[in-house]
Parts: sequence; C-alpha cells; structure tokens
Amino acid sequence: MNPIQKNIENALELENLLPEERQEIILRVGALIYQNVLMRAMEIMTEKDQDEFEKLLDKNAGPEDIFSFLKDRVKDFEKVIDEEAIKFKDKTSSIMSQIGT
Repeated sequence: MNPIQKNIENALELENLLPEERQEIILRVGALIYQNVLMRAMEIMTEKDQDEFEKLLDKNAGPEDIFSFLKDRVKDFEKVIDEEAIKFKDKTSSIMSQIGT
C-alpha cells in the first residue's frame, strides 16, 4: 500500500468496512487524491525536477519509483499527501452534509 492509500484508510476511517469495500474505496479515492498530490508536487518542484519527473513518467515508472522520486524532490512530501487527504475528506463531508446524509 502506497503512502496515499495508507493515509486514505486512516483519514476516512475505513477500518470498519469489509476488506473488499475498503480496497475499492481506497483505489477510487486514491486516484483523485493522487492527481491533487501530483499537481501540488509539480508546483513545488524546480523546472529541472519537473523535466526529470516527466521523463520518469514517460518511462512508465512504477508507483514505488514515482513516490521515491517525489519524496526526494518535494520538500515535506508526506505532509502534502496528508493535506490533500484531509482536503478531500473535508470537501466530501461538506458535500454529504449539504445533501443531508
């Protein structure tokens, strides 16, 4: 489980769900948070690091390589992940309360 998935499980308090349900939610939510984390990381990285990151993506690097690169190049990368997971949770909670759930 990558850092985003671990954070989602904790932030959304999914421990009471069946493992299959938990995994499905983690994958769906993870994709959304992952996109937000990447956008934030790109804003933080230098232009040189952005170019290297794009080359890494062009090589179809695996998640471990991508996270390793970002962790090395983005200051407080784990904090960025935490912040994006919390933003997602807060936004979701706000939407759910507006629709009365």
